[in-house]
Amino acid sequence: MVMKRSHLIVKLEKLQNMAKKEKGILHKSFAAAREAVKTGENDRARDLFDFMIYQIANERWENDAQVDDEIEGVRIGIWLERAWYGLENNNLLL
Repeated sequence: MVMKRSHLIVKLEKLQNMAKKEKGILHKSFAAAREAVKTGENDRARDLFDFMIYQIANERWENDAQVDDEIEGVRIGIWLERAWYGLENNNLLL
């Protein structure tokens, strides 16, 4: 089956749009925290990483979620690692 170039471009655009699903609060917080680290806003970065940990703890408390469960398509354990490593690796622990 031979496809025209325009059909391939349309299919590629659809695939890219599917990959760009709406990101939730943890994705946005993590991206903002990483950006804050890059720009030297350590207090803001610390607050964002702490907020991520709070959000995860709240989800686990309210919904009895386990470490292997997912939030926003990512395992809770991975989210916790991202937040803790963000704090530790950037000397943000108090």
